Amino acid sequence: MRIEKIYLLSNQSSSPAGSLNRKKTSKLIETIADARVNQMGDQRQMTAFGKVYADARIVRVSGEHVAERIGLSDMNTKSFEPNYAITKIAHHQHKTDFYIVVDKTNQYGQI
Repeated sequence: MRIEKIYLLSNQSSSPAGSLNRKKTSKLIETIADARVNQMGDQRQMTAFGKVYADARIVRVSGEHVAERIGLSDMNTKSFEPNYAITKIAHHQHKTDFYIVVDKTNQYGQI
């Protein structure tokens, strides 16, 4: 387990309503300084995703939060890269768990 700074992001449309160009850009919602980041083992990945990836993590934060993407401590705050799609969100008593896949390479080939 590591404690690190994370960035919660949402996908915002940069075009006006009714436009055919619906490109989405990331927008910073919140910065959390004391998130707990854990690597997910093979069994937990099978339970959560039904597959085993090369690198998957759980990011645990205090309080109830909502986001569509997440950036870890190595994210560039100007370009918001790299950031990762949140696969699953679990709300517990005064805590939120974000499940993310960092490396989508299947660990053991197609199952």
